[in-house]
Amino acid sequence: MSEIDLNKLLDYLATAAREVSKGDYRAAGEIFELTKSEKYPAGITQLAEAFGMMIVMVEAREERLEQLIEDLRKKKLLLEEASKTLRDANIGVLEVLGSAIAKRDHDTSDHNYRVTLYTLKIAEAIGHAEAQMRSLIKGSFLHDVGKIGISDNILLKEGKLTDNEFEIMKRHVQHGSDIIGSYPWLSDCVDVVLHHHEKFDGTGYTSGLKGKDIPVNARIFCVADVFDALTSARPYKRALSCDEAMAIMKEGRGSHFDPEIFDALCGIVNTLYNKVFFADEASMRNSLKVYIDAIFNEKEDDQ
Repeated sequence: MSEIDLNKLLDYLATAAREVSKGDYRAAGEIFELTKSEKYPAGITQLAEAFGMMIVMVEAREERLEQLIEDLRKKKLLLEEASKTLRDANIGVLEVLGSAIAKRDHDTSDHNYRVTLYTLKIAEAIGHAEAQMRSLIKGSFLHDVGKIGISDNILLKEGKLTDNEFEIMKRHVQHGSDIIGSYPWLSDCVDVVLHHHEKFDGTGYTSGLKGKDIPVNARIFCVADVFDALTSARPYKRALSCDEAMAIMKEGRGSHFDPEIFDALCGIVNTLYNKVFFADEASMRNSLKVYIDAIFNEKEDDQ
């Protein structure tokens, strides 16, 4: 074998190594063809063949890696779809359960849709964090879930409750906390369910929390809930106008309500009331769905 032939083979192996580094593995077959001629020394032939086998193995491993990556991508898509299905199911249960409780107390689920939309708009006005908005939606829909544990003769009583009846009625917040507190997906909204009857001056229930010690979501919801209660008709009272309701609530600024949150409602109340109060249930459900799709489509692991 001439030195020229040997140098040619070594040059080819060097070129092949560069091509392999770029992801081109076609040189392996050509290397094997070159070594078939038996014109190279056995040691050189073995070295070249070993280099060719290395190329084949690297190519095979890269193909397996690419297949693994593709399999992982498909599994990720399946996991995301399963997560979305589970999320949609959770939201569906949230809406059904909340509406069922609202209809028992109000004969309609309009209250739940209204108060949730009011709450979200107030939260937007104070620049509430998106992760907290998720909790706020859950808590708004389930705020009265504990009323499932209150008897009809108290819950549906048209006249004023006696002191003893009122004490029983107050237990609904603890009932609600007990119902949802053990379910991980709902545990972040216990603050609204348990504390939405607290007052800013500490005279509310159930814990008598005061000021900023009241969870912010509960403070936001409290303002929205009272506004909706005042502007809604019940068997024992007429619906107040927006101006009448705000005049009454202004007296509770700083005592019943967080002043900053009440002021946020003041800044948007006329437009908000006209848009939400006069909407039918289907329109409100569609409006709320827009919020849910936007907020819950984001990853929930940033909470």
